[in-house]
Order: sequence, then structure tokens, then C-alpha cells
Amino acid sequence: MGLSSRGAGAAPDRRAAPVDAVKLGVITTSYPRTSRDPAGSFVAAHVDALRALGHDVEVIAAGTPGPASRATWIASALFDRGGAPDHLEQHPVRTLASAALLAARMTLAVARRARRWDSIIAHWLVPSAIAALPTALPLLAIAHGGDIHTLRRMRLLGPVLHALYRRDAQLAFVSEPLRAIAREAAPSLAPWLDIATVQPMGLDLARFSRIGHTPTRPPTIVIAARLVALKGVDVAIDAIAHLRAPVRLVIAGDGPERSRLESRAAEVAADRAAGPAGRAAGPAPGGAAGPDAGRATSRIEFLGTVDTARRDALLREASVVVVPSRVTPTGRTEGMPMIALEALAAGVPVVASAVGGLSDLGPAVALVRPDRPRELAAAIDRLLSEPPDAERLRAAVADLDWGNVATRLVRNP
Repeated sequence: MGLSSRGAGAAPDRRAAPVDAVKLGVITTSYPRTSRDPAGSFVAAHVDALRALGHDVEVIAAGTPGPASRATWIASALFDRGGAPDHLEQHPVRTLASAALLAARMTLAVARRARRWDSIIAHWLVPSAIAALPTALPLLAIAHGGDIHTLRRMRLLGPVLHALYRRDAQLAFVSEPLRAIAREAAPSLAPWLDIATVQPMGLDLARFSRIGHTPTRPPTIVIAARLVALKGVDVAIDAIAHLRAPVRLVIAGDGPERSRLESRAAEVAADRAAGPAGRAAGPAPGGAAGPDAGRATSRIEFLGTVDTARRDALLREASVVVVPSRVTPTGRTEGMPMIALEALAAGVPVVASAVGGLSDLGPAVALVRPDRPRELAAAIDRLLSEPPDAERLRAAVADLDWGNVATRLVRNP
């Protein structure tokens, strides 16, 4: 299967279409502050791809500037650690006030620079696309997930979509379920939403093909995610106890849930040491690995935030990448996690919850219901015992090279 851009019907293949070089303003709330910072790395990759196509690109980003960043920064801590959607759930009043201030500052920064641009690309509808509304330039607004869910929760998704429609903006979603949510919020805009692009973010396919895949023994299971409730890392920790063989679970990422997850991992380790019903865990009768063999010698490691080089090393070692995301009580779920696409590009098997954009991946990944550790463990066991063909996994994302994706997403003035 491929994950190419598409509207409601069959969209023409625009990869070969010539693109005139233009001056682009890219507005984003996530962007790397240093060359080793993974935050917003896909936005930086998008910018690099646009420049490779010959475009002159200027970036306006929210956050604290770093020494290696090529961007104009709007000071804000709103997207640190968990990110704005998580802050909104925990501290709604404070977060809304910070968001309003950031939106005003970003709008002013865009207004000052827009006269130098021919077109604008906004990553996330708020505050990025909102900041571009007062300009008269062609606008591409890319919805990634957190923006859609936050606006829906605040009952502002419909009004924002109508504002973008009146502005004659071009709209893109990183997954089909996000477009479905937009249709529910603004049914009168269905014809406009039906022609919107559904386009996952791109990949440096050449880079991932060079990683190589040399899985470790015992198997390494990798999770790379922000440590927030949405990501369901606790489900993967609980699943370890139900695996048929010991593994090394490596958790790359940081966030407000880290201490709670480390405590949960310690509890699992204590249970593992005691074994089922207070007995030492061991092999099943006859020497075969039993359903609780994962308790025996499995290890759980927290690496914190890793850079792209360390991520590549983890993909090289991984037998399986797990994306155990869930739907939060507020209805928020995933857009399209990049780690799932990156793992496929590297030829690494993926187990993911069938939620949000992950459900778009279809047969390329092993999909399980969210919040079910035993189902997750069973899917991991299947992939460990019968790994899928790596070339079939790479084929699932073969049309997501950044050169193709950037060309599709450029809108000439």
C-alpha cells in the first residue's frame, strides 16, 4: 500500500509537475533549536526539501532559539515538554492566555515579513495558520492532529475552518481521520474539505535505507514518543509481562509522564522478580517459553530525548517498533506519528494501536485495539516469531520521499 496525497477521489499524480521557485514563509510551532534537537524535525526536513526545490524559505517558529537554528523565533514555552494540547488539559486558563499572547506575537511577526514572501505554509492550524489570516498571500494550512483536537474541544474548529475557507486557503491533513473530524465540525464546508489534500509528512528514504537492520538478541522493542498519556507507553510497559520471551524495551523520549512511567516499570520489574502468584517465573513445562516468560529477564530502559543519529541506531537494533497510542478522555488521538513511518522506511516491523492516523497504515503494520496490553503483547510475539519482509514494509512508504511530498504541498501564487 502507498500513503500518497489524495482528495476524496483519485487525485492526479503531481510529482513530475514543474514547480516555479518562490519566496515562501513557513510558520510553525515546532522547530529544532539545534542540529541535534528532534522537536519539529519533520518541519525542518520539509524546509530543507523546499530549499532543494529552489525555493527561498524563511521560517517563523515558536520557542526558544538555539545556536544552530535558521529561524525567526517568537518566545514561548507553550510547546515545551508535553506540548500545548497537554498543557490545555492540565492548565486550561493559563494555557489559553499564553496561546492568545503567542498568536498575537506571531501574527505581528508574519505581518512584518509577509511583504517579502510570495506564499505561506503554516504547520498547525493554530496559531500558525491563524497568524497568516490577515495577509493576502496564498496560504497552505497543514493540520497535524493536536490542533484539530484542541480546536474541537474548545468548539472553535468550525469557526477556524470557516475563516480559512473565506481566506481561500488550501488545506492539508496528515491523515484521513483528521479530515473526517473537520467534516463533522463544519458540514457545510464538505465540498471544500473533500478536495483538501491528505498527505502524511515526508521521509528521507535514502537515509533510512542506509540504516541497515541488525536486530539484537534478545529482541529490542523500541518506543519513541513524548511521554504523555496520549502515547500509551504505560500499555507497552504492562505488555512486557505477557510476552512469550524476554526482551529489551527501550523508551526514547521525555515528558511529564516520565516519573509515573518509571514507577510503573519498577512495579513490573518487582512483579517479574516475584513471578506469577509470588513464584519465580520460569519456562513452561517441557522447556517452552510460557506466556509470562517476558517477566523473567526483560529490561525496560528510559533513554530520555534522543537525537536523529541515536534514533537511527535504535531502528537498526529494533526487532519491533511499538506505537501504543490511545484516545484520551477528551477525544484526542494521533494525527500520523512519524516514528511509525520512519520504522517502515527502515524495514522495521511496527505494532500500533488502531487509532487516528495510525489506522490509515492498514496491512503495513500490525494494528491492535488501544489500552489492551495482552493484545499488544500477542502482536509483538507474532512479529518476533514471523517477521514480515522488510522490502514490503519499505514499499508501504515508497512515495513519501520528501522531494515528492514537498512538491505536492507547494502552492504556486
